[in-house]
Amino acid sequence: MNETIRIDDLTVRFARPAVASREPVLFVHGYFANATVFDEWLPFFANRGFPAYAVNLRGREGSRLTADLGRASIADFVEDATTVARRVGASAIVGHSMGGLVAQQLAAQGDARATVLLTPAPPRGISVLSPRVVIKQLKYLPAILRSRLVAPNADDLRDIVLNRAARDMSIIGVPVDARRIRCPMLVVVADEDRFIPRAIGARVAKRYHAPLRTMAGHAHMLVVEPGWEAIAAAVAEWIESVLAPAPAT
Repeated sequence: MNETIRIDDLTVRFARPAVASREPVLFVHGYFANATVFDEWLPFFANRGFPAYAVNLRGREGSRLTADLGRASIADFVEDATTVARRVGASAIVGHSMGGLVAQQLAAQGDARATVLLTPAPPRGISVLSPRVVIKQLKYLPAILRSRLVAPNADDLRDIVLNRAARDMSIIGVPVDARRIRCPMLVVVADEDRFIPRAIGARVAKRYHAPLRTMAGHAHMLVVEPGWEAIAAAVAEWIESVLAPAPAT
């Protein structure tokens, strides 16, 4: 059974293992999501001995309420994830989509002993923009540049995100110093992902000299798609392979 706990002014979903035989893992969601996308993953990992946490980044589910989420930056989200990771003593960070970019930053800070990037947003130097996305973003560009929230139609919503964090990711780029990342890293991509195409994930993996795992028959929201169990198992097994078991408590 998942619990919701508070860490400072952030809400966090948590699954407690019967016996904590592994070190804590922290899950970080993407922009158009909250911690509940990992609600099935948390007990899955807890059953393997991991204390499992999923942070609600600011503006979501009671976390650090703000009047203007459009001005929230990637740095703000990194601050949120860092607060929780340090408080719970997370050794492994698993980030999905924008959360994957946040996880890269935590790894560069030295706040992770193992990092998993699931269909991750890339750092500066690896553009996620395609001609299709550029065309769709043009009509929203004034709002993006002014850090305003806008209401895209359903078709556009599939391809773009719209706020300061979006500007950080897709226009300016978020720098991550690969030289500072010393922990093992795994990059997981989906062969049917049109938001963060496999080729982008492959470039992220190459940048960090990380193994690349391609999930066949999956798209960008692979964390909640049918068959998520196989993906979660692959992630858990990799973390177990690179981190020694924790003393049982």
